[in-house]
Amino acid sequence: MSDLRPEQLIYAEELLYNGKVEEALEIIMNFEKKGELTPKDQLSVLLLKGWIYWCKTQMKDAVEVGELAYSMSQELGLVPESIEALNLRALIWFLGNVDKALSLILEAEKLLNSLSDESSANIFKLKSSLTFSKSWIYFHKSDFNIALDLALEALTLGEKIKNNVIVGYNLILIGYIYMGKGELDTALEYAMKSLKFCEKLDFQVQIAYILCGIGRFYYLKGGLNRALEFCKKSLSIGEITNMIKVNTLSNIGFIYRDRGELNKALKYTKQSTKLAEEVLGYYFMIINKRNMGEIYRKKGESGQAIKYFEQSLVLSEKIGSTLEMIYPLLCLLLITLDNNSHEQAHQYLKRLENLSDQNENTIFKQGYSLGKALMLKSSSRMRDKVKAEGLLKQIVKDDIVYPQFHILSIVTLCDLLLEELFTYNNLGVLDEINPLITQLLKIAENQHSFSWLGEGKLLQAKLALIQINIEEAKKLLTEAQRITELHRLQLLARKISSEHDLLLEQLEEWQALRSRKPLISDRIKLASIDEVISRLQGTRAVAPPELIDEVPVLLLIIAEGGVPAFSNSFTGEWSFEDGKFSNFLTAFNTFSEEVFSKGLDRAKFGEYMLIMDSVGSFSVCYLFKGQSYVAKQKLIQFAHRVQNTTSIWRAFEDFHKTHQTIILTENPPLESLITEIFTSKS
Repeated sequence: MSDLRPEQLIYAEELLYNGKVEEALEIIMNFEKKGELTPKDQLSVLLLKGWIYWCKTQMKDAVEVGELAYSMSQELGLVPESIEALNLRALIWFLGNVDKALSLILEAEKLLNSLSDESSANIFKLKSSLTFSKSWIYFHKSDFNIALDLALEALTLGEKIKNNVIVGYNLILIGYIYMGKGELDTALEYAMKSLKFCEKLDFQVQIAYILCGIGRFYYLKGGLNRALEFCKKSLSIGEITNMIKVNTLSNIGFIYRDRGELNKALKYTKQSTKLAEEVLGYYFMIINKRNMGEIYRKKGESGQAIKYFEQSLVLSEKIGSTLEMIYPLLCLLLITLDNNSHEQAHQYLKRLENLSDQNENTIFKQGYSLGKALMLKSSSRMRDKVKAEGLLKQIVKDDIVYPQFHILSIVTLCDLLLEELFTYNNLGVLDEINPLITQLLKIAENQHSFSWLGEGKLLQAKLALIQINIEEAKKLLTEAQRITELHRLQLLARKISSEHDLLLEQLEEWQALRSRKPLISDRIKLASIDEVISRLQGTRAVAPPELIDEVPVLLLIIAEGGVPAFSNSFTGEWSFEDGKFSNFLTAFNTFSEEVFSKGLDRAKFGEYMLIMDSVGSFSVCYLFKGQSYVAKQKLIQFAHRVQNTTSIWRAFEDFHKTHQTIILTENPPLESLITEIFTSKS
């Protein structure tokens, strides 16, 4: 059967298929102005407008048009148009009603199967859009295998009818499905294909959406800076719609939260929430309210945290999204327990129990078990704590259905065992704790959560200290800082650096503890383990000390074999001929072999701190007083600039030939660089 619609509408649909949304809309508007339309033409205009709203992510408008179009198509007895209208109505899943959306799609499929007098082209057209919508719905129901099969089918159908918009969106949808399956590299691969495809179409709205998706995938891979870069690119697209903006701003809120920049996280999350309320983006309203609850919880503002967790629960109940209720209920239970509001905590536990009774999904059962364990742990009765330990051990043993549950269970179990260790001074308890931390690190690595990984390494370091294994503790602290610096978690990197500095300051105290074998409770106090446990439980924010510039003492560059190639003393006490310098040079070989060869990054030299980096075959050493974090950033910058400044690097290359010590006054670029990095006040 040929397409009997007016040529203008057929052409508008072709434009729409190729992402020319505004041009398609203009043609439709001009067509409407020409005079009275037949009822069938009015219906065709409505359906095209509905898909334009969909392309522009104006889902509320698209659903409303779908409702009107469905009524008209029923009155006219037009089955294909009824199918299209049902598909538009099914966009209600964007507004949070997934089950209703699926019922509409299944109704449309029944109608599609009843068609016998339609052309194969029209059947393909209807089937491609229905299959695409159905795939999105199953993705949101977390049935990823079904969703993937449907998305691949919709992609083939979209290519067959040359609907490039469907093709582009299917590629990013497949990316999202692989994200749900935990295959983030494949997710990124499809997202990049989608971006390349849509850039050819110059479909700016879709490009903004894909950039947002890529940002999400990088976020989940732990690449927070790349994630932020793509999200900000999405926001820079002039044609970005409010719905895409909601998604992107929400992503940025999560990124800043994980970086520990809580005020920025709140700013973007609130912006996203305000827009979500305008476009009725219930899903984003829920996750944003939950995110604000987590942010305020980390900030120690329990009243605000309760307010936003409660709001997320109300919205979840409103749209029937019970899955989104479990984590906020657990957080509310924890907050009320911390506030000693045990009666309120019991009410939250009861709600978790009801959800568990009403749902067969393992995640509900595990959420209730965790809530029950948290409640039992808060009891002063030993028998309740033993029951809590049993429940937590079972969760830790079970398959991971929700990584946050496992992390919280591991950390809470560690907390219980540390209480036992503190009370009974039995080192054997550590044999239970250490494997738990190893499991935590594995989950963090699999989830690409580098803040968890950094905190986990820090916790491991503190456990090593409790066992008076000082060298292992220093090594773990160095690893933790490298992880957090690599992923630019600056606040956590600063905190870990300050912990490392503190350990070096306390070395004599730790050595004394080793010699006189004190109670383990004394070691736990000195290790200050509570802070890292609290951060892993989400009840404390990273609070590094204020950054203070160090006092530079000596900069030394040494060639292979321990031969000094260059030295610069920032104080008259440390001249090249001075005995103090000679003593340091003699001691340095010991430091470099015994300390840095073990993968450490700093050491104490009397009242001074020593850090080292490498430039080619040279070792760069920096001696100073004060904090290591800023000093290390300066040294890294210096090493990079030396190797990448030709006039400076040539002098070091010549050293290999002449073995003549480099004189600062004879190398003005080097002198200027040292002044800029080490002595200029920012």
